[in-house]
Amino acid sequence: MQSCLEKRGMEERHAEIVRSDYNIEDQYSSTHPDALSNGDPQGKGTGHGGHTHFLPDCNKPTGTIDYSNFDTTHGGGQYDIEGRNGIGGRDYSLAVSMYNKENMYSASLISTDKNVADGQFQVGL
Repeated sequence: MQSCLEKRGMEERHAEIVRSDYNIEDQYSSTHPDALSNGDPQGKGTGHGGHTHFLPDCNKPTGTIDYSNFDTTHGGGQYDIEGRNGIGGRDYSLAVSMYNKENMYSASLISTDKNVADGQFQVGL
């Protein structure tokens, strides 16, 4: 027996296929130009292997994703990297940030002594 979601999916499938840019001859995948960050605004992935999609691991706590294999240097489309209409972009953020590869942000840079002195609750103490 089909679930309500499956029934609705079957009803909507034709309309979605008709309006989709992708079809049997031009299937979307992790290697499709629209999936790769190649200088245009569409693609976000890097094509460097690694992470292409997320499937939950039932042996790990829910709500967690392992980002260790995300290539954040080469990923993103044109607007992610350069910004748009003079706003944002990774290049701009890296240029104005006081943190970079030589001066990386970490918890050791933060002092919460004043917060604690002012009564901030401390977990585990």
